[in-house]
Amino acid sequence: MSQAAADRRPRRHRRTRVLVGWLVFAVLLVLVAALAWVGVRGVLAADQLRRALPIASSIQTAVLSGDSGTAATEAAELRTRADKAHALTSDPVWAVMAKTPWLGPNLRALGGVSASAASVTDNGLDAITSLAGKIGADSFKPKNGALDVAPLASAAPALAKANAAAQAAEKTAAGVSTHGVIGPLASAVTQYKDKIGEVSTFTDAASRAAALLPGMLGQSGPRSYLVLVLNNAELRSLGGIPGSVVHVTADQGKISLDSQYSGASFGPYDGPITKLADPTNQLFGEITGEYMQDVTLTPRFDQSAQLATAMWQQRFGQTVDGVITLDPVALKYILKATGPVTVGAGTPAQTELTSQNVVKSLLSDVYARFSVPADQDAFFDAASAAIFQKLASGDFEPQAMLGAFAQIGSEHRMNVWSSDAAQRKILAGTTLVGGPPNSAPGEQRFGVYLADGTGSKMDYYLHTQVQTGRLTCSKVGALYVVQVKLTNGLTAADAQKLPEYVTGGGAYGVAIGTIRTQVTTYGSPDVEFGSAFDSKGAAEPVKFVKDGDRSVAQYVVDLKPGQSSTVRLVFNPKKGKSGKIAADVTPQINPVSNSTGRFTCETVLK
Repeated sequence: MSQAAADRRPRRHRRTRVLVGWLVFAVLLVLVAALAWVGVRGVLAADQLRRALPIASSIQTAVLSGDSGTAATEAAELRTRADKAHALTSDPVWAVMAKTPWLGPNLRALGGVSASAASVTDNGLDAITSLAGKIGADSFKPKNGALDVAPLASAAPALAKANAAAQAAEKTAAGVSTHGVIGPLASAVTQYKDKIGEVSTFTDAASRAAALLPGMLGQSGPRSYLVLVLNNAELRSLGGIPGSVVHVTADQGKISLDSQYSGASFGPYDGPITKLADPTNQLFGEITGEYMQDVTLTPRFDQSAQLATAMWQQRFGQTVDGVITLDPVALKYILKATGPVTVGAGTPAQTELTSQNVVKSLLSDVYARFSVPADQDAFFDAASAAIFQKLASGDFEPQAMLGAFAQIGSEHRMNVWSSDAAQRKILAGTTLVGGPPNSAPGEQRFGVYLADGTGSKMDYYLHTQVQTGRLTCSKVGALYVVQVKLTNGLTAADAQKLPEYVTGGGAYGVAIGTIRTQVTTYGSPDVEFGSAFDSKGAAEPVKFVKDGDRSVAQYVVDLKPGQSSTVRLVFNPKKGKSGKIAADVTPQINPVSNSTGRFTCETVLK
């Protein structure tokens, strides 16, 4: 090799090293710039979203109160902030950096909620704000004994558009993962998900109400309904026995109470009033269709409603257009909005019912005050009528009443069935149609239903705890667990002081003071029943029935005063099916503890 060539090689190596160095420096510079770019934009976007969250609540309040000016002003600000957040998180640099390992999950999370916020403000906000001053909380308040259904009917298209946008935005938000996202941002994402969930719940309820109420309240002609007032002191799957049957008529928004009868006055019939589905007969027996007080044994409210309407038609020759149920705890929430009502004014039985005493008065005190069942029924009927008249008068704060019915719905204390197929379609998927429950995406929802077997009113003293859990065991794979703990809250001494009408007096082979409960657990369509054990690990005798695509496990437990029973039910998911576990439980007098439990493979594999 010549000397010249030898001299050129080191110079080429030096130039190569310098070039590589500059390239590395340039890449690092671009990376730093990109990090700074997305960092600054991320902070700005997060700030826009943080400021936007309270505005959403302000708009909802303004629309409900009819403040169109505030609604328009707040809507403009909300749209501006949401669009800015989306613009800050959707440029090409952001898209590239969102694919990086550590930073990526954080950027994707922030970009996802920004896109969700922009979507709902761009596609649904105008529809919502256009209703301010036209429809609000006052639209759901009767005037001169009638509810003006015309504004609700005219608002239906706008509400449907707003709801479609809100549901799409919630779906986008639900797809945003917080896995690998730093704590503060993950918390903010969760807050946004909660808020958009509140908004979508509001728009869904409002849209369905606007579509349903005009027709159900007789805009096109009179409609008639049975209102079954349930007694939770004697449990049935849907909440209690129908203690009172009320016939009402709705015509052009005006609701009239036509007649009222004790539930005990219907039946027994010579066999079921209509043919029962085989699973219903296997689980709850023919009495489901032989007594009005037993039509709510099944959690399938469509069956309960059709049995009730058949019983009414056979007795009075009248068809009805729908069936509604409410229980005394629901009446408690209604009285929070209406204030007290007086029952039996000017008689020895005069009572002022308030939200604080209505449950105890109707489900406990009444049995001590009146020894004759007919007198108990009369008081129950009078209380229902007094609360109905208060509602029909419109003498209440409408926003408080909307809140009351929202709580009633969330606790499954109201069921609605319509003979109109189009109305049933609108009701489908709501909490108003009864069980078994439908599972949300990524969820496996179970139904736990209780029914009294004592033949009395002892469920006033029943306390219920339900715990659910999902775990994976090496030998069998995934498992779903539903644990039900029932407690008799009475002492033996207190039981002896109760009237026979409450204890059952030893009827049906149940000792005085004992609570007999039938527990029926419906699995989701994606699971099969596996096994059942008591708290000591002993196998629990269980009846297994298939109700359509549902696996159903049923057992009966007797509880002496002060006694508890814990039963753990294990279900196996079908191949490829999984999801977060949850449960709906029969609404009761005492609050139900419904929570996630901690289970181990050792405790569920016996």
